[in-house]
Amino acid sequence: MIHLVTLNPALDLDLELENPSAGKIGKVIEASIAPGGKALNVARFLRAAKVPLTIWLGTGAGTHPTHVLYRTLLAKEKLKVRFLSDKTPIRFNVVLHEKSKSKKFNHPGFETHFSHFAQLLKAVKKGDLLVLTGRLPQGVDEFLYASWIDVFNRKGVRTIVDTSGVPLALALKSKPWFFKVNRHEISDVVPKKLKNPKSMIAWVKTNWIKKGFGHGAITDGASGAICWRYPEAYWVRGPYVKRSLVVGAGDGFLAGYLSGFHSGKSFKESVRLAAGFGSTVAAVGIQDFSKVDVQRHLKSVRIRRIP
Repeated sequence: MIHLVTLNPALDLDLELENPSAGKIGKVIEASIAPGGKALNVARFLRAAKVPLTIWLGTGAGTHPTHVLYRTLLAKEKLKVRFLSDKTPIRFNVVLHEKSKSKKFNHPGFETHFSHFAQLLKAVKKGDLLVLTGRLPQGVDEFLYASWIDVFNRKGVRTIVDTSGVPLALALKSKPWFFKVNRHEISDVVPKKLKNPKSMIAWVKTNWIKKGFGHGAITDGASGAICWRYPEAYWVRGPYVKRSLVVGAGDGFLAGYLSGFHSGKSFKESVRLAAGFGSTVAAVGIQDFSKVDVQRHLKSVRIRRIP
């Protein structure tokens, strides 16, 4: 079983705006709202691939208006979720579209206590995949992911982390089974900045594999991704997609890799599938993702073995 965890879910508000002319008020041309969170995105993509999963979110089980709205939107998508808290409000994120430009603004979230952690601990069994995704809510101990990885590693669970900042640095010290980050996220927690795929390859070969981090992926947008599971390593690139704002492509990449692993594909084919999922999300968006589009994009995926 794959358990997908996001501790800082959000309500994503998407607004298309028309700037005000002199002496006038601006106009909202179109507006939409959707339940957000990296675990939800990964779940959407895995569900399209018919991969069994369980979703765990940090908050949303209570009567707060944001909880009620969030669960209503989940029900429309027929997404079943288990919650780790029932008190903390759910944050709002906003995407603004103005002419050809788009900008995203994220709220940091609210301090919370995961009072139902025992349910997660009991539900996740030896051999399961536990995927810890997204940033921690504001005020939460930055050691949290690291401590959970320690706990679940001892249970024989395959732990996976996709986060950033100090929580990422601390989580990596606990040696998750697999981690997925982008180039900027990993550059923030290591002494040397990684500027391009060439520097990513060199860094992986001289640091991570030799230091026991034998399974991971670093994505870099249109430049592709470096993926390795010792002793194999690949540079993979999907077809180029030109969009002003790409949201969720990294979640698609992670979902594709998990889908390949779950179905027993080889490491190389799992990496290829990851690139196919990621480029599909970049091209069509989160809500319009489909397995048919993945198959189409897979034809243009380029993959090269790193010696």
